[in-house]
Amino acid sequence: MNPVFRVAKDKDFAERLTRHNMALYYERLEMKWDSALFKKNWNGFENYEIAINGQPVGLLRLSHNDTTYFIRDLQILEAWQGQGLGSQAIHYASEIARTAGFKRLRLRVFRFNPAASLYHRLGFRIRETDDDTHYMERDIS
Repeated sequence: MNPVFRVAKDKDFAERLTRHNMALYYERLEMKWDSALFKKNWNGFENYEIAINGQPVGLLRLSHNDTTYFIRDLQILEAWQGQGLGSQAIHYASEIARTAGFKRLRLRVFRFNPAASLYHRLGFRIRETDDDTHYMERDIS
């Protein structure tokens, strides 16, 4: 399966997907979804839609500072999870960062999110854990 990564333009799809996928975690942590913050960050992040056969099935959102690239969000529709799209998205993000001259890729993930094991398998290591969140990093040089 070869996904296409393209600039995301459908902010509503992205927010619905993210909100749906994160609902369980937000509920567990008694957090409230903030649509205004999502919309504000939309313009500050690099937003990529993950498409299969022309249909959106996921979302990858990136940002960077002077030294590090960050995966801000990686969401896959439930029907497409477990089929390697997350791994392909991580490799895509790594290539973007490497091409731009960066040596590190970072992300954060809730400790109890099964995606943490995917990130670990792909070479991310925990830099720090704060409450329920792991801050992870991978060398991409």
